[in-house]
Amino acid sequence: MERNAELKRKEMDMKMYSLQERKDHVSQEVNEPQDDDYLYCDKCQNFFIDSCAVHGPPTFVKDTAVDKGHPHRSALTLPPGLRIGPSGIPEAGLGVWNEAADLPVGLHFGPYEGHITEDGEAAKSRYSWLITKGRNCYEYVDGKDRSWANWMRYVNCARDDEEQNLVAFQYHRQIFYRTCRVIGQGCELLVWCGDEYGQELGSKWGSKWKRQLHVRERWAPLVLQNRKKRENSP
Repeated sequence: MERNAELKRKEMDMKMYSLQERKDHVSQEVNEPQDDDYLYCDKCQNFFIDSCAVHGPPTFVKDTAVDKGHPHRSALTLPPGLRIGPSGIPEAGLGVWNEAADLPVGLHFGPYEGHITEDGEAAKSRYSWLITKGRNCYEYVDGKDRSWANWMRYVNCARDDEEQNLVAFQYHRQIFYRTCRVIGQGCELLVWCGDEYGQELGSKWGSKWKRQLHVRERWAPLVLQNRKKRENSP
């Protein structure tokens, strides 16, 4: 048992080094866990697979089920307790607000839904995320189409990491949001990119993302700068 525990600790130490220190090396063993197989515990400030050794399995909040193709699908998929309304960020359009009890740290929302495409034109969408599928292999999930996307398209980007209460990250080739601060009743959900996503994936396609989207250096290569500007109706 002690030997197994030690091996697990060494494996996690190697993973932490991989995510936080590696800059250029992108190859990996075939049988090793993929980088986006890991989740992050904000309480432990450590990575894990499936379940945190201290705090247990993560909580994933499910969307309200709505068939794709419904003209108002994106707004109708809101989980209970959330609402869509004018953002508190000037000129940001609509945003998502918590109307229920406080949302604790460590809640997971997602996945972000939309049309999946490898067409580079998707980079021009206000609602597009870039996903890495492997070495020099990418695709986009574009939430522009309200009949195909879910409510996460309405979550505005925080203007800085001080006002953020969500982080975005890639998990199993999909985009999720995780609460990194308690979100009180009446507060707007605002997303910022998680370090575990940006540092690792940035080493693989940071320059590609910067060339295509001209995003702020702090956010590259993850978020479109103009995602702050939202449409005025659901």
